[in-house]
Amino acid sequence: MRKNNQIDIRSKLSAVKWVLFFSVLIMFVKFLAWYSSGSQAILSDALESLINIATSIFTLYSLIYASKLKDQDHPYGHGKVEYLTVGFEGALIFGTGIFIIYQSILDLIQPSPLKDVDLGLILTAVSAIAMWYTGAFLRRKGDEFQSLSLKADGQHFRTDALTSIGLLAGLLLFKLTGWIWVDPLLAILLALHIMFSGFQLIKESIDRLLDKADITTIEKLSQSLQLYRNDAWIDVHNLRLQKFGHYLHVDCHLTLPFYYTLDEVHRHIKILESDLNRDFNNHVELFVHTDPCQQIPCNICSVHDCSYRKAEFVKKIDWNTHNLMQNKKHKLHS
Repeated sequence: MRKNNQIDIRSKLSAVKWVLFFSVLIMFVKFLAWYSSGSQAILSDALESLINIATSIFTLYSLIYASKLKDQDHPYGHGKVEYLTVGFEGALIFGTGIFIIYQSILDLIQPSPLKDVDLGLILTAVSAIAMWYTGAFLRRKGDEFQSLSLKADGQHFRTDALTSIGLLAGLLLFKLTGWIWVDPLLAILLALHIMFSGFQLIKESIDRLLDKADITTIEKLSQSLQLYRNDAWIDVHNLRLQKFGHYLHVDCHLTLPFYYTLDEVHRHIKILESDLNRDFNNHVELFVHTDPCQQIPCNICSVHDCSYRKAEFVKKIDWNTHNLMQNKKHKLHS
């Protein structure tokens, strides 16, 4: 398990290093496009590339810090630093949008003429294509490693690419009409789009830090529990999930036959933990509160040859996201 984690960390760091390299190249292309055209909108796009570089550096740091082993001061590990990084990235993006709007309003009041728009269009198109593929690469790696910071960076790059496409449309409109106010107005619209993207990242960061229920991951946990279900696992409820980077801390209540010994109870918990880790790349840490059956839910219990049974078995209750999260034992409705 530790070896797999080390491989994951190396792969993450390698991905971020490549993205940082391409971010610098894209930034130079954008600033060259601004220098050749004098476009305020292109300058706004280039300034966002500086944010891309800054966030890639913070992402690199957060991945290194998050990979540290648990210690006495951080018993759940260091994975939540990724969420702080995402929040900081969102704040930087939001602040950049405010700065762009301020500069664009000044340019609307005192417009400055544009220069070589054709070269600016070509360079902006090249940077848009590069950002789109970089974003797709990061999102794919984020899904592979269950890393919010990688997925956030990927979303940021793809948003930046869409911004550049809008920028191209605006510059083409200027080239066709000669309306000089198109450029700062377009920069303001792009800035609003950038600020919305930053706000979404801030919200995502806060939700993760406050352990908002991740329904998608809980659904996958529910499917795994249903798939590997053991007859002795009479009931599972009060399922809760905390995410620390790509690590999952799972709590649940497990109902077992009341006559099981401690050794048998422990064996079933280890089986349950092993089954869940099979589907989550060995990233699940499971804490189980065991409940004795107390001979109450016999009609949903499929334990064979139980000499203490008080009622005939009727059927199993299917486990799903909704009923697994409830803090009450399941039963058949009369």
